[in-house]
Amino acid sequence: MHISCWLLIAKMALKYSLLVINNYHPALQYFSAVFIFGVVSTHCYKLIVDKYQTDNISIQKFLLFPIIGNIVVGLLFLIVDSQFTDPEYKAKNYTDFSSYFSLYLDDFWVITPWFFFFHFLRYAAQKQIINERFVSMEKMIIAAELETLKTQLHPHFFFNALNSIKALMIIDHEQARSAVDQLSDLLRLSLNIGQSPEVRISEELKLSKAYLFLEKIRFDKRLQYTIDVEEGLSHKMIIPMSISTLIENAIKHGIAKQKAGGDVSIKIFQEDNFIKIQVSNSGTFTPEPQKNDGGIGLSNLKKRVELKYKGEASLEIKEIDNRVVALLCIPVAKV
Repeated sequence: MHISCWLLIAKMALKYSLLVINNYHPALQYFSAVFIFGVVSTHCYKLIVDKYQTDNISIQKFLLFPIIGNIVVGLLFLIVDSQFTDPEYKAKNYTDFSSYFSLYLDDFWVITPWFFFFHFLRYAAQKQIINERFVSMEKMIIAAELETLKTQLHPHFFFNALNSIKALMIIDHEQARSAVDQLSDLLRLSLNIGQSPEVRISEELKLSKAYLFLEKIRFDKRLQYTIDVEEGLSHKMIIPMSISTLIENAIKHGIAKQKAGGDVSIKIFQEDNFIKIQVSNSGTFTPEPQKNDGGIGLSNLKKRVELKYKGEASLEIKEIDNRVVALLCIPVAKV
């Protein structure tokens, strides 16, 4: 674009100089001189601007660069024009300051478009770079927040599992040993899942089943559960520890608070361009604002959903027909 611009300016300058240049060779020399001198001088100007014009420069200084540059380059082109102007024509028409100033204005306006387009393109490029930096920084912040939330979730998740084993040791030592083995598998699965920003539903369900196995040992007949996954959804990607968090919330705040226990139903299906993960349990729903409607795990999941899907996904808990239903909806395009 730099070269094309100066080829155009040189052609325009040559057109206005035909009155004083009547020979092919002087015209070619003049054209070459304008082109080469223009490319070199404005390239030097670009280097100066790159060095001294920062992103946070004031509007006054921003306008000062093209004005001074235009004036200086215009003066240099006045010298070039004077050298190539026919001596007789120059002696006859350029006799005072006003005539030279008129020639200078012609040169000034001829090269002005270059400065205009240069700074326009420079501004557009800098704005794009700033936008890219902002987007990149925003992604880094979101990634950092997600990672922080995920690391906060692991201790909370295993604390509950260890409490289950602790309670079981009082009742049955053999089952407690089996529970420790299951906890080992749970830890391995959780670490593998936790290293990725997204996991397949099938992988997340393995973790959930290991957790349910531990809780089943603890609650025995007080806990019943079913898992129903619509065909073709097992390979879909979701945020890690999402299904297991909903299950944990259902057991801790639902089943554990009922003397007779209850059942937990996990259902994963697609509806209206959304993948829906529904975890329901028998009982009643009593919101507790001071505990973020269910505890650390659920509050953590809500934050991760907001960060990951930027308002396109939703997580809600409500009571339907004496059952507490937690519903996580994720857009199909984002899965």
